[in-house]
Amino acid sequence: MKLSPDVGQVDNLSYRKRKAHKIVAVLRDFLGDDLTNLACLDLGCREGIVAEALSAQFRFAVGVDIEYLTSSDADERGRTQNSHEALLSFVQANGKELPFPDEYFDVIVCAQVYEHVDDPAKLVREIRRVSKPGGAVFFSGPNRLALIEEHYHLPLLSWLPQKWATAFMRLARRGRAYNIRPLSYWGLRKLLSGFEIHDYAPTLLRNPGRFSVEERVRVEIPRWMGHIVKPFAPNFNWVLSAVCHLPSSAYTQDYLLTECDGHSEFLASLGEFLPQRLARALEIADIQAGQRALDIGCGRGELVLHCAKLGAQAWGADNSPEALKIVRQLSPIGQMAFQQAEAGDLPFATRCFDIVFMLDLVEHLTPAQLERSLREARRVLKPGGKLVLHTMPNLWYYRYGYPLYRLTQNLRGQRLPKDPRSRWRFAHLHVNEQTPLELRKALLGANFQAKIWLESTQKYSYESNPILRAVMQTLVRIPPFEWIFCNDIFATCRTG
Repeated sequence: MKLSPDVGQVDNLSYRKRKAHKIVAVLRDFLGDDLTNLACLDLGCREGIVAEALSAQFRFAVGVDIEYLTSSDADERGRTQNSHEALLSFVQANGKELPFPDEYFDVIVCAQVYEHVDDPAKLVREIRRVSKPGGAVFFSGPNRLALIEEHYHLPLLSWLPQKWATAFMRLARRGRAYNIRPLSYWGLRKLLSGFEIHDYAPTLLRNPGRFSVEERVRVEIPRWMGHIVKPFAPNFNWVLSAVCHLPSSAYTQDYLLTECDGHSEFLASLGEFLPQRLARALEIADIQAGQRALDIGCGRGELVLHCAKLGAQAWGADNSPEALKIVRQLSPIGQMAFQQAEAGDLPFATRCFDIVFMLDLVEHLTPAQLERSLREARRVLKPGGKLVLHTMPNLWYYRYGYPLYRLTQNLRGQRLPKDPRSRWRFAHLHVNEQTPLELRKALLGANFQAKIWLESTQKYSYESNPILRAVMQTLVRIPPFEWIFCNDIFATCRTG
């Protein structure tokens, strides 16, 4: 997190005091006026101006920087704040390896830091590790696609490859080397995918005085235009809230028997009939008699039942006690067993299964949980074993396909909500919805050889117009339309 000595603006004392006031104002707006019971961490604190302002508001504040804080100003700030019974301390540490316990801070400030780090993913993982559940992160930084680069004020500097940017800087006599690594809007959102992002830019621009933003930047633009220009904003000001993992008690019998896909088939046949997504996954697995199969997040257990029917030794694992109560209603057949367990901590031996299923589980796991669960799935698979995975929704459908479908339905007089999730009572159980590319990255990160594709399991029987139904069935099968209209993502993975 070492900052470039060529950076001019951030060395300006008055600028940093305005920045400190802005951060405090944003945090008070987001968390409430009373912050006195919260612990705060300022990453990349430099000489401690922001940390000083934070310590006056929080129970205690810690400033961290990779460089040793030797300035008398920083020492004096610490003494002054301590004399007022507020705690302010400074620690020399690398942001990628923070010397603090898990879930230690209520609030973390990471302002204009990520672009100076050689591996920002490690920085973000550490931020997530030391954040308390329900905590907040003030996160700001430059945009790679800014027209004027923020640190050196040269046009399109951050758009250029590193060598070209360095040459441009030298030609303009602004420095010797360009060592800043900003990300684009989309790259930064991907980096922060484990957090819910609250964009404070519109609030800052509408209320410059309240947040110590210069009046000259006040802008009023239509909301629709804001979505267009957002990816080209010079700087991002976001508050992040960690995506919290859900307790096992969230998965009730009400959810499993009234809304979880396949509940109708289960109630009608006690698992004898499978919904299309499970039937297709079973077909993809191509289970042979005598193989060992594991269904992680087995829910009602019907897939385990059908694996046993095919002659496999079948196990189901689920962390929900309510799911295991439902499982007991199944008629036992062949070799089948169920166990309460977390997906990221499986109670099975290494390399003991030929087939592992993770069906409609990914979207219920935080990014950290998904990473652990994929490692566990790989651990329990035999060499050459197969992981079969399904997840929905496809976020590309929610972002691009659903608005078009909604527009079509609205023109027909059928009003649909703007957010497709609001149609479901248990939408809050989805904490990590995927795109095909995001899922591929997660699987490759777990060292799987992955094949990912879109394949609809929907029959669209609810659509009464046969022509429109035929159009829908066609769009979900033909590239590139299937990318934004098909809502089912399948994957098969090999351990190599």
